[in-house]
Amino acid sequence: MKANQARCLALVICLLLSGGPAGALVGADVADRTVQRFTVVVAGAKGRCSGVVLAPDIVLTAAHCIRQGERFHIGGNLGEGYQTQLSPVAEIIQHPLYTPRDSGSPDLAILKLAKPLPERFVPAVLNRRSLRVGDDLIVAGYGKSAAGDTGTGVVLRMVLQRVSQSIRGWVVLSRVGEEAANAGPGDSGGPVFAYRGMHSLVGLMVAVAGKQTKAVALSAHHDWIRETMRKLNVP
Repeated sequence: MKANQARCLALVICLLLSGGPAGALVGADVADRTVQRFTVVVAGAKGRCSGVVLAPDIVLTAAHCIRQGERFHIGGNLGEGYQTQLSPVAEIIQHPLYTPRDSGSPDLAILKLAKPLPERFVPAVLNRRSLRVGDDLIVAGYGKSAAGDTGTGVVLRMVLQRVSQSIRGWVVLSRVGEEAANAGPGDSGGPVFAYRGMHSLVGLMVAVAGKQTKAVALSAHHDWIRETMRKLNVP
């Protein structure tokens, strides 16, 4: 019995620690206005990721999206179409335990913006709750509409997903229903919301393993996020 449990645990860990840039929202619905207000694009010269607003001038995204020395801008949907340069990124703070070559390290980065976002955007509420297998959550991202999409349109999409595995601060999310999710670049850094009564931020998408999404559960990193925001002069 113990041997079987060990093999199962090893398989779960391999799934959680594998995968490339997240893009699990191909074929998902266009995001509603509520989710649009929380979610932005983190755009650099070599591509884009998603991010979630924590304060008018603070964005949380995936650390692997950020390359030191490269210039980044924040974009998003203001309700009147997508705008590419709402603010440049002035400062980048990666999680102190993040290591690019260690896919099990906390893949988180906080961005300080050069100027506040328009009032159309509002900070997401951080939720300390732990995630359990069976939890239904909403994920959102500005990924491409298909893996081979070469169009210039940038659309925020959202979809309901369910926690299928949870281990050591990571969760695997699987599409709810018959229609499977497919990978498309750009969703890394997209928010994972609990939605009972209101949307609250519980995770961050970072990778795809097959047709499943790997996300960082934020419960263990809540204090780091708050302390970093204080250092950046956010009340």
